[in-house]
Amino acid sequence: MKNQHPSKQPVTEHMLISRDAFLHADRLSPIDEQRKSAALKTLQQEIAGKKFPPLRSKRQIWQNSLRYADRSMVLIHAFLCLFFLLALQWLGILHVGKWSALPPVVLLSALLGSSSILSLGRTCTSQLSELSESCFFNVKQLAAFDLARSGILSLTVLTLGILLICRHWPAGIFRTGLYVLVPFIFTQCGCLGILLTEKGRRNIWPCAAAGVFLPASCTVLASMPLFYTQAALLFWCMAFVSGTVLLGLEIRLLFTQINQGDILCTNWK
Repeated sequence: MKNQHPSKQPVTEHMLISRDAFLHADRLSPIDEQRKSAALKTLQQEIAGKKFPPLRSKRQIWQNSLRYADRSMVLIHAFLCLFFLLALQWLGILHVGKWSALPPVVLLSALLGSSSILSLGRTCTSQLSELSESCFFNVKQLAAFDLARSGILSLTVLTLGILLICRHWPAGIFRTGLYVLVPFIFTQCGCLGILLTEKGRRNIWPCAAAGVFLPASCTVLASMPLFYTQAALLFWCMAFVSGTVLLGLEIRLLFTQINQGDILCTNWK
């Protein structure tokens, strides 16, 4: 027996009832042909009088995209970056001890990681990702731009923060970098992992909840000096390497899901 073509599905009774109901409702609302022609003529005149110059410059395309982009998460992330540097300077001026300053430093570093992923999650759960496929940039390009922007800004601020910490508290730059970067990468892996799930793609709140819970967990860990001894340095190195590899794999999986249409197909409530 030959397989039936998928486009030639049999007409079911439900389809006939729906069609009859549509035709009945259409007969109850007759179309005024004169008003229809007048409205069409008006639209044609308005369109003919407008000029739509094509954008051939990539600079203009980027300017328009940044101009009309949602800046809420970008501003929150920028505020956290500025607050991170000001808090380090303030703690150094007050001559706060190293162990007393470590929990707030870890908390702010982890919050930078979660806010950078939340800006990406806002793009994937905005209910408008389908429209971006018909605009200048598709979802994959927007996601790459969000990751690059937040990553460059966060790493720049974290580097300056590490230098400030080494200035106020005598500590090796290698150990200080691990203590600051591992919470940042840890929260990024957790938030991005939730964003990759079906529930995380449909709603931003699970990712936001993880963005609060994971920094709080890192802060509790930072209050235990046992984990910050010289003997635990190997553990921090392993955590940094494994977290970086995991983050790279999650970013690759994110772009794979976008190419397969998973982000678009599940972008509804």
